[in-house]
Amino acid sequence: MNDLDENGWGHVHHAAFRGFIKSVERFIAADPLQLELETGDDLQSTPFLLAVTSGNKESVKCLLGLGAKINAVNTQNQGAVEICALKHFIELLEFFIEYNDDKLPVWKNLFKFLTSETEEEVEAAGKCLRTMTQGSEADGVNPNWEQVYKNGGVPIMVKVIKMSNVGEEARIPTIKTLLNVIPQAEVKQQLVNCGSIPVFIKQLKSEHMLTVQLAAKILKELATVKDYANLAAQNSAIPALLNVIKTVKNEDVLVEAVEGLGNIAEASEVHQTTIGGTSGAVESIVALFEDCVFKPLLMALTKAIRQIANKIQQNQNAFINARTTHHVVLLTKGRHRDLQIQAVEAIHSLAEDNAYTQKSILDDRADIMLMQMLKKSRVEMLLERTAVALWALAGDSYDRQKSMAEGIGVPQLIEFLNSVMEQLHFIGSEGLGVLAQGPSNLQAVIGQASGILPMVRHLRSDKEYIVLSVIRTLRYLCVGVAYVPNVKNQGAISHARGIRFLVALLVHSQNELIQVESALTLAGVALGNEAILAEIQKNIDFSYVRILKMMYVKDEMVRLLAGASLAMFAYNNMSQQREIAAQGGVRFNCLVPFLQSDDEFFRCNAAFQVVVLARIIPDEEQANSSAVGIKLLTDLLQDSQSDTILALAADCLARLAHTRAGVPNAIIAVDTVDLLCNLLSSPTEQVRGCAAIALGYLSHNHVGERQLLKRCRCNPYLMKVLQRYTNKGKLSASFEEGWQHYKRVGLPTIEEGRINLVAPHADPLQEATLRPDTNISTEDADKSSNQRSSTSNLQLAEDGSLTGRSSRASRTSRLTNGMSVLSLQNSNSGSQASQLSVNAIVPEASTKHIAAEY
Repeated sequence: MNDLDENGWGHVHHAAFRGFIKSVERFIAADPLQLELETGDDLQSTPFLLAVTSGNKESVKCLLGLGAKINAVNTQNQGAVEICALKHFIELLEFFIEYNDDKLPVWKNLFKFLTSETEEEVEAAGKCLRTMTQGSEADGVNPNWEQVYKNGGVPIMVKVIKMSNVGEEARIPTIKTLLNVIPQAEVKQQLVNCGSIPVFIKQLKSEHMLTVQLAAKILKELATVKDYANLAAQNSAIPALLNVIKTVKNEDVLVEAVEGLGNIAEASEVHQTTIGGTSGAVESIVALFEDCVFKPLLMALTKAIRQIANKIQQNQNAFINARTTHHVVLLTKGRHRDLQIQAVEAIHSLAEDNAYTQKSILDDRADIMLMQMLKKSRVEMLLERTAVALWALAGDSYDRQKSMAEGIGVPQLIEFLNSVMEQLHFIGSEGLGVLAQGPSNLQAVIGQASGILPMVRHLRSDKEYIVLSVIRTLRYLCVGVAYVPNVKNQGAISHARGIRFLVALLVHSQNELIQVESALTLAGVALGNEAILAEIQKNIDFSYVRILKMMYVKDEMVRLLAGASLAMFAYNNMSQQREIAAQGGVRFNCLVPFLQSDDEFFRCNAAFQVVVLARIIPDEEQANSSAVGIKLLTDLLQDSQSDTILALAADCLARLAHTRAGVPNAIIAVDTVDLLCNLLSSPTEQVRGCAAIALGYLSHNHVGERQLLKRCRCNPYLMKVLQRYTNKGKLSASFEEGWQHYKRVGLPTIEEGRINLVAPHADPLQEATLRPDTNISTEDADKSSNQRSSTSNLQLAEDGSLTGRSSRASRTSRLTNGMSVLSLQNSNSGSQASQLSVNAIVPEASTKHIAAEY
């Protein structure tokens, strides 16, 4: 029975190898020494090792059950684990792991085998480890990652990759094993701690493309952690990856290199700037789009563009100059949803907060494609990304935002509010807010489309940026240019319990800006509406004291808006003025810093506030404070180069033009009619419309009517603009009669080269020259700008002759010669200090002349 054949095998060896379990049991029962009987060949294997070699698990179980040595090895120092590795018997290895015998530490033996000096053994061990750590999409990372981590496998594998005596083919399974376990944070940390980053950066120079691909993939995964991305950048990963992008043609390799570069860029603005500033980097990335149809590479490229360009203007500009938009826009036309999303996000990243790139992308008509996607898409994620990209393209330009909002449409914007996506809530609110503003607003359309209720619901959002946007939009829906209230929308907000939510935000919000914006919107909802004002004041939490206290906080914007809310509550409402005064009143010194500010927005708002609140400012004479405000608003009309400020100043004057007696006289006394008429030629609709509405109210003043008629007689186009924006009876009947008389007498023709008011939201700089009299147009933007800054524009004098427009000094000088003085309600409480503040804002002579007319 112990006899060996010519190959050195006995009967027990053959039985164990072939899986004849009963024979094995019978042989060993007859002679227990046969359990460890070694073969007579060079390997000197035991029956147990032969069972392992054949991969027969039942035979292995039988021999272990009979007491065979589990840690037996052959003459080549190969035990059960090593034999399984060479044969790639994964199932048997997993059996030994489950058997859990301390004499056979499977994982340690595998890693020891991995460090062999023989390429065959290194490769075999690597392949087994790769298979045993392979995860799945459904289950994620294989739980065996923990055994790799605990048994020190990561440093061992990095050491193997560094070994120069092992070929690249043999090392590849080891790298793949690392990729299987690298998603775990502990593994990433262990990789970095053992100095793997320089190792893999070196592998990027390999001639073996699969090695380069896997090394780039390792670096890509490590770069998802900011600290590790920084280490990679410090070890020159950026130029190494760029070199791969520039020199390699293999698309699979390029995918990993581009994604790795993108992840490093995303970790830090410094890395973004480094990549963008590297000569030829952007051009090399964009060049990969040419003739590329490989979707993974297209995905990687568009994602990398987003990561590299995000909020870095020089990178945004570089990508646009490299004609990236053309390629990205083409990708939005495809049917691959993930690729569409990446392309849309790239457009957003290129356009965000960059007027130059926004214009360039719009020139490539990207907005048309995005708008089509918006209309067709039913996938909320794509819908959200597309809307965000469109809004980024709109930028800070009111006209462009309005054009985008009109393109999306009121129903779609309201749908955004009803979506589950937070970004859509914000864009829906912002879009409706833009449409609710200006001289050609859609307040009524939004109200009729039931857009107010979903906005009121979002007052309860836990996202402050959404709450702020909704608060402002609700205000815009209630108050038009010149403080004209929309009673229906005010009522809708009240019925939707919006008053209660706004008061709650005013009282309980931890954000001061939300508090003050809520106060301002409450004032807008109550403007000219006694019923809603009574509802607000019935709320026990509401008090003007809360708003007055905000005028003393540190944040200057909060202080400014607190004054704005008080001014709106007090606007044309004597009872509320008395109430504010009784609860503490407003001090002139609170407004002086804004009146003296270098910021035109602050000056404009404070100037309006000081006129409206003049009666309840105890530390300054009413006439003086009103004169200061009017003078500052008029100066802004003449001096500002910002369309936003010009529109705001004109709007403020429109509000003041139908407030208390004497104010219109004071406004007209400083050539405001002339300045507003100049703005009717502005290429910006917001400026034209606000100026026209202000002039409409001033036409109810006899002097203002006469001045306006003279300007319209010289330039009939101005009347066309007035009629477009004052079609609700804002022009006085007397002015209309005077104009009809001029029409009968005869008027000059309207010059060519003016902006088309029939399509007012078109880009005025792109409008073609239009026919006189049929299309309504204005002079070009340069001529309009010159009119505002010139001190010698021609106007018709009272005797019919043409004269130059007066400068500020000559206007105030005329006030002393020919203004009728109205009786004023003087206050003797103004202190010397506050009077000095007034004189510091506007010269004393100017305020005296304006006050006298007022």
